[in-house]
Amino acid sequence: MKYILLTILSVLFMTGCSDGSGDEVAAGRYGMMSTDTPQYTAIVFMRAIYHDETLERAISMADARFGRIMQNHHTNKNVQRHMLNLRLNNMTVDPVSGGTLIFSDVQKEADIEVKIEGDFEGNQVVDLKTISMIRESGKWLVVDIKNTIP
Repeated sequence: MKYILLTILSVLFMTGCSDGSGDEVAAGRYGMMSTDTPQYTAIVFMRAIYHDETLERAISMADARFGRIMQNHHTNKNVQRHMLNLRLNNMTVDPVSGGTLIFSDVQKEADIEVKIEGDFEGNQVVDLKTISMIRESGKWLVVDIKNTIP
């Protein structure tokens, strides 16, 4: 009886200690990335567009102008189709290794290149995008997304 009670308490303790966000970014050196870098914000922004049900998190990570443009498209699929020109069923996103910023805590602007891999209708798709960002009140905000390779 003691072992059953101990097992139940340990399971409750372990599940109570997790934050439950499930949106950990395993990128950067040794699979760890600081949450206050523009690379982290770019990855979470792209994941929000492709994995979330609504655009709310992605809009909250954009500046006012870019957020209004995204909001006018109403759905994630429309943002993928019209703004990114890249519809995918499943996707992974990683920062390109050359796009690191050494003094990202001092920078006010950043252009982060990300590699997006996924599939659409059975075809493998790989694309590079450049995400332009600004820092306002200590928070990185997306202001534009461009094709890295024209």
